[in-house]
Amino acid sequence: MVDVETEKLSLRHILSVYCPTCRAKPKQQCTLSTGHPCVKTHLARTVAAAKVSRPDNFVQSSLRMVRQLTSRGLRAIFQHK
Repeated sequence: MVDVETEKLSLRHILSVYCPTCRAKPKQQCTLSTGHPCVKTHLARTVAAAKVSRPDNFVQSSLRMVRQLTSRGLRAIFQHK
């Protein structure tokens, strides 16, 4: 079992990952099963954000973020014709 500290996470960090419960995309609020927005985020999303923000995953998460930011720009530059 992995020890996860969820108290230190800000809402920004929590919203930076997909929600495994309601499948909300990053930067989007969680939704209820009825489709209405949740007041709070799901616990599973908080735990997923805590796992990503752990120090041993810092390199992987930063590489993922750089890859995500540059993929769109590089696709436009290096299009195969």
